Amino acid sequence: MSIDSEDLSICPARITLDAAQLAFFDALPASAPSVQSELGCELERGHEGSHAALGQQVDTKMWWIQWTLSASEINPYTWCPEDCRLFDGHSGRHSPAAR
Repeated sequence: MSIDSEDLSICPARITLDAAQLAFFDALPASAPSVQSELGCELERGHEGSHAALGQQVDTKMWWIQWTLSASEINPYTWCPEDCRLFDGHSGRHSPAAR
């Protein structure tokens, strides 16, 4: 088994979504793919501020889960304008787009 060097630069934090968060995603339009109940932070290892993972994308709006040790919330964002797969205003380095 090999470890991808890109994986080493990603924050290892994870979150398990609660019933209310899963219900929010289930209520989005049917064209949205189903969301996973456990997500990993997609920001650079050592980033400042809250952790973040893409929960769902519907058309041009992305719904990101953001969390700390004491709270979590779902926030709408648009894509980072720097050809990056993260949201506009994210902390840390840009991550090459795979859209």
